[in-house]
Amino acid sequence: MTKEQTNQRDDASGAVDARESAVERQVQPAQTVSVAIRLQSVDHSEQPVFSNITTVQGGSGLVFIDFGFVEPQTMAILARLGQPGVNVPESIAGNLACRLALSLETTANLANQLNQLLRSAAAQAQRAQPAASAPEEGPSGPMH
Repeated sequence: MTKEQTNQRDDASGAVDARESAVERQVQPAQTVSVAIRLQSVDHSEQPVFSNITTVQGGSGLVFIDFGFVEPQTMAILARLGQPGVNVPESIAGNLACRLALSLETTANLANQLNQLLRSAAAQAQRAQPAASAPEEGPSGPMH
């Protein structure tokens, strides 16, 4: 084998090694890193927006989430839908409070954060429930 052929072979094997290393790096699970982010308010963005109804729509690699507000009386009508004798309205008027357009990655992060919050709230509710339903004991101990 000539010196030139050896160099070509070494270059080729080096490229293969580099590709294999890149694949190995991609296969390793990503580490989760927490970073504090401070968001600056713009105009009145720090004011909370009340919403009692949401819709989610997907399209073009984005997820659109509409947060709306429907009057409480209308929400009471919605709660009765499906019961005998209740007429279903053709449409219901409400106000669009906020529309978000999120990337799929941001939507997945939001879903993870919401699920974590809901699991935590459910765990707290379960811990509080036995304490609330436990029979009260008098100062001298349980009664028999």
